[in-house]
Amino acid sequence: MSVVCCVVSDLIFATKIRSTAAALGVEVAVVRDRAAMLAHLDDAATVILDLNLDGDDAVELIRLARARPAAPKIVAYCAHVDKDLASAAEEAGADAVMPRSQFVAALPEILTAAAENANPKS
Repeated sequence: MSVVCCVVSDLIFATKIRSTAAALGVEVAVVRDRAAMLAHLDDAATVILDLNLDGDDAVELIRLARARPAAPKIVAYCAHVDKDLASAAEEAGADAVMPRSQFVAALPEILTAAAENANPKS
């Protein structure tokens, strides 16, 4: 079971997410496409989604994740110039949409919050 499902096609970002998660002790599944996301979606408390994903419609992936009975929190990021894409992601149901640079800066906090949401203290 992974606390976070990261849908990322950029290998540099995938490595950054994996290494940050490992340093924090947060279990992540880094996947590259729709089929792999769907395979991990029911176990994930949070989905991190690269809106500039190669090959799949990232906004549609948000809709698919949001439609799940136990809808995970969705954090999406994109290039800062993709304002229309960011707006479409918000409209599709993403909980947070941010420019890539903000995502990188906030990644430790995003992963820590995901772990806390997946394992709430009683």
